Amino acid sequence: MPGKSDKSRTIKIDLMARVEGEGALHITVQNGQVQDVQLRIFEPPRFFEAFLQGRHVNEVPDIVARICGICPVAYQMSAVHTLEQIFGVEMPQSLRDLRRLLYCGEWIESHVLHIHMLQGPDFLGFDSGLEMARSHPDLVKRGLRMKKAGNQLLALLGGRSVHPVSVQIGGFSGADKECFTCAERRIPLGQRCRCGNASMGERI
Repeated sequence: MPGKSDKSRTIKIDLMARVEGEGALHITVQNGQVQDVQLRIFEPPRFFEAFLQGRHVNEVPDIVARICGICPVAYQMSAVHTLEQIFGVEMPQSLRDLRRLLYCGEWIESHVLHIHMLQGPDFLGFDSGLEMARSHPDLVKRGLRMKKAGNQLLALLGGRSVHPVSVQIGGFSGADKECFTCAERRIPLGQRCRCGNASMGERI
């Protein structure tokens, strides 16, 4: 670390605990101005590209889902869209809409987790989500309900909420009719969260 005479210092966060992954952050400040920012991702390589070689094309969506337990659909869609372009598969709008709904389930559960349990404690001055729950139980309960709704969409359209298994080239291996009933049941919750989320925004 540089000496104090030049009014320079380095802020080191060796483990970022409020992100969905593993990383560190080093910030160099000189005379009150940020001079350098280094984001260091130290998760080791996992070699998905290597062990996909030689596998049957229909295995690819299921394998790439294992890249992340929180955002598996992003990897599935990237892979399956690429394969469909290669094979010239045209997707009907109805299946595109179902995939979009599956993606929405992931967005809901991931963003709700980030806002309520990872960033919420920092914004409201708590060390953890558990501490925040003692003072703001309704806020945390709302977040858990929203995350459950996202997980249900993932499970109903993807076969399960973690590492979905139903996404295939050309559509899905099977679609559960209950997904439409589930979506209808969750519409009121979504409307309340969309129109009534000022409470957390005001605190932030």
